[in-house]
Amino acid sequence: MAALKRNIWTLYFLIVIVGVALLGVSLQQRWQETLSYETAHQLSRAELISQSVHSLFRTQELVLDVVGRELLDSGEPLEERRETPLLDSILSVNPALVGFGLARPDGTLVRISTNMDASRLPNLLENPSTAEGFRQALESDVMVVGRTYYMEALGAWLIPIRKALRADDGSVVAVMTAGLEIGAEGSVLGQDLHDGPEDSVILFREADKYVQFMSREGATPERYSASQVNEERLSAQRRDFEEGTGKTMADIMASPETVSFHMSRDQRDYLTAATFDARYQIWTVSETRFAPLYRDFMGTLVPYVIGFVLGAWLLYLLFRVIDRAEGERREELLYRARHDDLTGLLNRAGLLDRLEGRLSQARPFSLVVINIDNFSGINDRFGLEYGDHTLVEFGRRLERLAERHDDLARLGSDEFAIVTPNTNIPSLTDACRALVEDLAQIFEVGRLRLQVGASVGVARYPEDGDSLSKLIRSAHLALYEAKQSRNAVCVYKAKMETAYLRRLNVEQRLRYGLASHALYMVYQPQVNDAGDTIGLEALVRWQDEELGFVSPAEFVDVAEKSGLMIPLGNFVLDTSLREFRQLIDKVQQPLDLAINISVIQFCQPGFVDTVLNALKTHDVSPSSLVLEITETLFMGNFDQVLQTICDLRSHGIRLAMDDFGTGYSSLSLLRQLPLDELKIDKSFVDGIVEDEKAANMVRSIVAIARSHNMSLIAEGVEEQAQAQALINMGCLRFQGYYFSRPVAMTDIGQKLTDTARQNDTPATIRRS
Repeated sequence: MAALKRNIWTLYFLIVIVGVALLGVSLQQRWQETLSYETAHQLSRAELISQSVHSLFRTQELVLDVVGRELLDSGEPLEERRETPLLDSILSVNPALVGFGLARPDGTLVRISTNMDASRLPNLLENPSTAEGFRQALESDVMVVGRTYYMEALGAWLIPIRKALRADDGSVVAVMTAGLEIGAEGSVLGQDLHDGPEDSVILFREADKYVQFMSREGATPERYSASQVNEERLSAQRRDFEEGTGKTMADIMASPETVSFHMSRDQRDYLTAATFDARYQIWTVSETRFAPLYRDFMGTLVPYVIGFVLGAWLLYLLFRVIDRAEGERREELLYRARHDDLTGLLNRAGLLDRLEGRLSQARPFSLVVINIDNFSGINDRFGLEYGDHTLVEFGRRLERLAERHDDLARLGSDEFAIVTPNTNIPSLTDACRALVEDLAQIFEVGRLRLQVGASVGVARYPEDGDSLSKLIRSAHLALYEAKQSRNAVCVYKAKMETAYLRRLNVEQRLRYGLASHALYMVYQPQVNDAGDTIGLEALVRWQDEELGFVSPAEFVDVAEKSGLMIPLGNFVLDTSLREFRQLIDKVQQPLDLAINISVIQFCQPGFVDTVLNALKTHDVSPSSLVLEITETLFMGNFDQVLQTICDLRSHGIRLAMDDFGTGYSSLSLLRQLPLDELKIDKSFVDGIVEDEKAANMVRSIVAIARSHNMSLIAEGVEEQAQAQALINMGCLRFQGYYFSRPVAMTDIGQKLTDTARQNDTPATIRRS
């Protein structure tokens, strides 16, 4: 007992330690995600704003060049100042510009727009605010962006732009100048580019490090136009950046790449992204403080830590309950008379006694029947001794997981039962699912490490049975349903008994139907975008004397679970090929025949020979046959399936992936499988007109088919709009009710023949 307790709590502490490690990893990943997202945002914003500013400058440079040349070509002497209507017309269509002027190389403005006060216009080469930029313009072949300043003649804050106009010998004839207004509507310089009080966007000139423009809370041109980036601090930051990235600033300035880095300024940490416009010598900087990022991360950190502490406490409570339950289980081993010899649990008789006692109390309770999945495989592979050890270990796990007030028993072989007073369906279902998950953990039997699954059926008293026999039957029906539906836990419902009896009846009648040839085939035409019939899909139908019409979904499912799939598949293959041969002989035109193949058929030894023999028997060319398979086929032995596909294709038989896009691994499969055709599932076609997501999915499938050189067909087309949408997307083959419902082969032959006679063209089936 002490050793067991020690092991349990050792496990608990190990779980806590692992939890702490996982918590640390999760928080680290969360911080990296937050940082990566913000970095990407800053990079994207810096690059976008830089592109917008460059586009603005480039456009205005062209305007300056064209307008300046127009003024020079007019032939008027540049001796006296004159207002020019041409410049006003340019301003009227270019809201980003606030004023125009043409200056002589000595800095005197001689042509101006009418919106400027001529009396306040300075000499550009002598004015301190304009002199440096004007001299740069005289020396540059590209437009020069000057320092932001307040121009009294216009009464506005502006960014001066100047372009030297040169003669053929390279000498400067004049300088065209204009002003980009700060805050102009529709301009990138007239927008709030920052996201909040901790955020800013800055443009500054490389030549003198003066700020050109700033978008920040409280930032105005009066404040930032006089700001200059600290040269000493900037040099230190650049050195740190070069060491961290391995790139020189010259490399960064010569490249269009946007870079990000961390920096400290005024005892504050910033995340910064910057890009350099080499043509106009402008840095675009987007930055945000780390403080809001830290606050956001703390908002994640606190719930994580609280949740971990709470989870550790709840786990502690759970381990304490398990510990106590184990002690009680050991004490109950004294009552061997009504217990199973192998597992020490209650046996069938002991469980019946407990049930009788609960029935006499007339209190509601639940019976949970648990069955080990594929237990016979353990006996067959490892022997009965290992099977017994597995049962013992399984029983012990059940004892550890059962509640103190539950009765636990082994009913026989690999079947166990729990009687619990819990009758609340959601609570009971959750508990059973947790039970299955815990039972599925690996355990050691001798030198073997085994893992077993379990299925659970639940029935309640008195709702699901007012007697022992009815209650046990209900629990077993629920267990059967759990195994059939591959659902680990199933609670009894009245319809299960009806469904179970229905399955038995369908199975018996299906055996009789296959023997008496009560099943028959219908075919749905496959058409191209011109409406011509290019193929048929074979579909099996069943009209039973007692059951009436039975849905294929129902009897195919029964056939797969009752061993009847092979004879049913052989019937479909032989009948379809025989009737197809008769159709070809009648209409004398090439057609394809598509046949659905089940997983069970495909994996049968000799399947390829079966198909080839059927083709030979009915004299059908292998190139006319298309076998349709689904993705579930590849969940088993992939190598065997791949070999079978290759064998079929080597004989000219084509393979199609049915219901493409609805499975679990279509794209990864396409890379490995030599398939010929994809079928677009009806679920995508239904929403192709109204649902953009469905339309995008179909476009993706069309692109996939093209890239893999596969044919493509859409099924379930029921409306003209759907067909037209598919054609527009590039899918040119269809089947569905819009063209024809599944009909007998004789009807198809008659329709093809009649159409061929009327049109004197190859036989087609149009919309029926």
